[in-house]
Amino acid sequence: MALNPETQSKDPVNNQPASPEGSEGKAPPIPSFDLVVSEDRLKAFLRLEGEGKENVTVENIKKFLKEKRILQGLVEDPSLEEFLKSSAFFKDPCLVAQGTPPEPGKDAQVTCHFDKDPLRIGIIKAGGGIDFRDKGEIPQVKEGALLGEKVPLVKAKPGKDVFGQNLAVEPAKDIPLLPGPGTKASEDRLKIYAQRNGRPTVSSDGRLSVINELKIPGDVGLETGHVRFDGFVDVSGGIEAGFQVKAGRLAAREIHRAEVESEGDIVVNGGIIGAKVVCRGNLKTRFIQSSQIEAGGDIIVEREIIDSKIETSGAVIAKPAGRILASRILATKGVAAAQIGSESSKPCVLIVGVDAHLQSLIKTIRGEIAAKEAEKKKLKASVEVLNQASDRLKEDIVKRVQIRDQSAGEQLSCKKKMEELKEKNDPPGLAEAQRELEKLEQKVKSAEEPLRTLMGKENLIMEKITPLQSQIKELEGTIESLQGKIQKIHEEGHKKETPTIQVSKEIFPGTVLEGFHSKLVLKESQYQTLIKETLSQEPSPEGNSTPTWGMQFYPLPGS
Repeated sequence: MALNPETQSKDPVNNQPASPEGSEGKAPPIPSFDLVVSEDRLKAFLRLEGEGKENVTVENIKKFLKEKRILQGLVEDPSLEEFLKSSAFFKDPCLVAQGTPPEPGKDAQVTCHFDKDPLRIGIIKAGGGIDFRDKGEIPQVKEGALLGEKVPLVKAKPGKDVFGQNLAVEPAKDIPLLPGPGTKASEDRLKIYAQRNGRPTVSSDGRLSVINELKIPGDVGLETGHVRFDGFVDVSGGIEAGFQVKAGRLAAREIHRAEVESEGDIVVNGGIIGAKVVCRGNLKTRFIQSSQIEAGGDIIVEREIIDSKIETSGAVIAKPAGRILASRILATKGVAAAQIGSESSKPCVLIVGVDAHLQSLIKTIRGEIAAKEAEKKKLKASVEVLNQASDRLKEDIVKRVQIRDQSAGEQLSCKKKMEELKEKNDPPGLAEAQRELEKLEQKVKSAEEPLRTLMGKENLIMEKITPLQSQIKELEGTIESLQGKIQKIHEEGHKKETPTIQVSKEIFPGTVLEGFHSKLVLKESQYQTLIKETLSQEPSPEGNSTPTWGMQFYPLPGS
């Protein structure tokens, strides 16, 4: 077991019986307690050192543990008596208190009884082409069908250390299972059923819905106003400038300087111009110009992407003859196009393998870590101030104890002298010795009161330090947990297949290529190429090889 040296202490045993008269003025041997608390503060061990150990009682031990604030899980008196009888305390540290370890909980679990991501814009075939006719099966449910069910979380139970302080434990994670439009929850809210026929969906916040359809025969404009519908919105015309559409899924002829948000897929037969589009599914359109697009799935463009900013957790596919010009593209799963850049347009920036959502999450977690570190720093400063005050008090206590012990020794000498004067039958000398003894007793009493005051102040300081140290420990655990989350995000990112940039015709100079580990500004045109971030061994001047990430170019398969 790892022991924390900061929680070791050695103290003399108090309330020892005085030496019998005639002990030639020597103070009685005073043993000391050696207390060790484990690093996790769940166990406390005690051992006796020095002479006079046979005089220690169970009450001495209990009083010492109380003074040291060992309060939780103390062993019973019979066990302490057995330790004393067997001399176990004199050989090895004996367990005298044991805290309660925290009990971790269990995360909630949710099961959906339908395909949560069935709709695809098309299937990418082995040669890189897209079969737009094969979109997969769309799930359908009948009224009363079970859509999803949840196994609730089991709450974690905090523990207590031997000082009686709570030991934090990471709480179990809950997963939402919420009824949305077209559904109803069971009485215990652990199951959700369909209330109508239709297509089941699940949103990013865990809400289950059964969506239906809204047909708009013309444009979304003055006649319709803004459109907010949680089902499938089928617009036979376009979405005009300045109007907003929020839908479960969306189909339209074009989107022109409008704001659009969809929980599912968006299909635009014409183009998207000057618009802001948020699509949590896949997006298919003929062209994108001067627009800002955020998507959760793939973005498929038949012709070109011009002067636009696109972020997606899927891929950007501008094939078979699509172009990307003067645009910034962040595509977690890669980019495919016929042409990227041109001789006259501004350079493109292509970022692949980086998930914008996860990067934002990492930034948020790092902010939390910084706040916790600042809080820990303040607590440590407070503890340092208290420790300095405690050190000053300890110096005063040592001085007072020395005065008290010196006076006690002088008392013993005086009593011995009085015995000798009695034997010599010297009343005047005896009277003088008696007066001297009374002065010494008064001196001892006058030293005891300030000593008790000083020790009381020290105890108050320690009572303040202990919870502060516990808070620091909890903060360190929280910081470690947050750092573990960041590490896990990076590890999961490394496990995924490395995305590529595929160019079937030409990618022009000035294009910025950026991956998870490296960045490259293209110096000259490349043709029919596949670009992939690769870890390679670079030779050093000393003859060693160093692993280095970089953008590598390969012939496009089939070119």
